[in-house]
Amino acid sequence: MPDIKQANEVKIQVKVTGICGSEIHAYHGTHPFRIPPVISGHELAGVVIEIGSEVKSVSVGDRVTVEPHYGCGVCRHCQAGNYHICKEKKVLGTQEWIGSFGEFIVVPENTIVKLPDNVSFEQGALIEPLAVGVHAVRKARVGLGDKVAILGAGPIGLGLLLAVKNSGATKIFITDAVDFNLDIAKKLGATSPIHTIHEDAVQRILDETNGEGVDTVFIAVGIQSVLNDSFKMVRRGGKVSEVALFGKKPEIDISYIQNKEIQLIGSNMYVRDDFEIAAEAIAANMFDTSLLISKVVPIEDIKNAMKIVDEKLENVVKVLLKF
Repeated sequence: MPDIKQANEVKIQVKVTGICGSEIHAYHGTHPFRIPPVISGHELAGVVIEIGSEVKSVSVGDRVTVEPHYGCGVCRHCQAGNYHICKEKKVLGTQEWIGSFGEFIVVPENTIVKLPDNVSFEQGALIEPLAVGVHAVRKARVGLGDKVAILGAGPIGLGLLLAVKNSGATKIFITDAVDFNLDIAKKLGATSPIHTIHEDAVQRILDETNGEGVDTVFIAVGIQSVLNDSFKMVRRGGKVSEVALFGKKPEIDISYIQNKEIQLIGSNMYVRDDFEIAAEAIAANMFDTSLLISKVVPIEDIKNAMKIVDEKLENVVKVLLKF
């Protein structure tokens, strides 16, 4: 049981927590900063059960989720509101900060986002991965009538899809090698799903855009060939947003960036606005979460749940653990 040690801290009883790909990387010891031994977990929803003496905005009994990182508060990035790129930031589910695979967690007050009344705990645990997509789409400034390609239709890719659709994009390509993921993408609003085993994604996109390419490409899977394909399918002067984690350092053909004047954008996690937008979008039924929750299993069955996600034993988008 973690204890409140600072006056601004809040203790939460976790009700539901999701399994992220980063937890799988940590499980195998390949994540850059989630280094075992560690209590993982950073996608969650729960109930406040105790508050520190200086906490004002949160009360015992509140239904909440948590923005699972915070900055040092004093560096130039934190001062500018960009704490998500603070060099000294702390991240939930690391050795420094016990994660939500434990039933109780302690977090700073300013990381808490209250759940709207009509958002369930299961939906609340999806706010974090959806905020990743919201942040990337806002940063890339996708707008009305844009043509967009999303490379990878896993949880992050599908979150990007929801954000892109609600930003007004009219042509949305999405790629994957799994029929199950592409079927869900189509139901969520992708206009042009592309099965990469059966089709050349670059050629398909160029064919359907009169050879011009799309306005923005989002990289949602960490594969070198996918990264280099993005430069071929984006229009001249277009944007490529790199959202995925790469296990190995990729080699890129940088000549495309120079020749086509491509804007290469890094997108790292999110800020509070992204969290609140994702929560409000779920509450307003703008983000359909029903197709994203594939399984809800008891926390006692975590080993099997991790195996399902890790070894792809079943067709799943998001597996949630319930206390």
